[in-house]
Amino acid sequence: MSTFALFNLPIVVLRDLFQQFGLAEIFNISIISRRSQRNVELLMRPGKSLDLHLNVTESSMISVQRNYEYLHVKVVEFAELMEEPTAVSWVNTNGTPVPMAIVGQTVYLTDKESALKEVTKHISKVFRCEIQGVSLGDSCSSNMPAWVIDFVNSQQQSIKTLWLDAEDASVEHLSHVLKKAQVSDELICSLQFSKKEPYPEIQMGQLSMKTFKNESSSWMTIDHLLSLNFEFGDLEETSLRSKDINTFLKHWMSGGCDRLQELHIEMKGSINVNKVLREIDFEVISSGDVKEFDSKKFNDTLEIRGGVQVCRKTDGKVARLFDDEADASYFSFYVFE
Repeated sequence: MSTFALFNLPIVVLRDLFQQFGLAEIFNISIISRRSQRNVELLMRPGKSLDLHLNVTESSMISVQRNYEYLHVKVVEFAELMEEPTAVSWVNTNGTPVPMAIVGQTVYLTDKESALKEVTKHISKVFRCEIQGVSLGDSCSSNMPAWVIDFVNSQQQSIKTLWLDAEDASVEHLSHVLKKAQVSDELICSLQFSKKEPYPEIQMGQLSMKTFKNESSSWMTIDHLLSLNFEFGDLEETSLRSKDINTFLKHWMSGGCDRLQELHIEMKGSINVNKVLREIDFEVISSGDVKEFDSKKFNDTLEIRGGVQVCRKTDGKVARLFDDEADASYFSFYVFE
């Protein structure tokens, strides 16, 4: 069926028909022409059930999920082709005609950065949804495309999830990402550095989110931790010491990181309890005093037995640390209403 005949159908019939089309079929229709794109936008309902993810790595990809259906559009430059494409067409992306070759679900364009921007904007308009998640970098590469954060910020206020993955990434680019990113739900970092000391001086803005996970946290300082406000935090392989935890406790007790519910930090060396509790008002809790806690880290209900309890005067919340099951090299912090 030609697009001319398709769009001559009554609007009610078209809406029902588009509900039966797959994501790939809708995308392919939308790139035929500007008219096709406008018609598709009018027919698509707001994408509440759609999840749009931008993956900017060595294998850059834009993904759309609708329930259990996926559309993956891989964006590659013509220069990366082993052979010349058999057919190159001028297609519509976000209202602009561009030369494109499509092989399977891979889109070949002249410039990857501009193509990713335009194809992402095109897909966002067609499916009437915002970018939900962004993945930047590769574990085996130093590439950290900081321009993506500026692009996302120009399109919307925030994203739900951000994944950062790189080895020996540019400090300048990482700092730009961590100063400019607006993340509401989850920030996950896996940043490796071959040079252990001195650690790179990465700058970070004031970030607030539900979850913060860092699989390799040696680059993080106490200043980074104090810049974060999250509900759940899990920091592995840190360079933090007991005096840093003391600083964080004072920060929390004075009203900082007010969203915090659960925190786990893998320390550098064993914890010195006296240094952690220096100049801190605390109460020693007997082993018979047990509180139940729904842990996000362990996905289970824990029994927090004994330990030390501290209170935040600003809102009366209490937290327990150094419970009977505590590990000498791990700092765990559980907040109760």
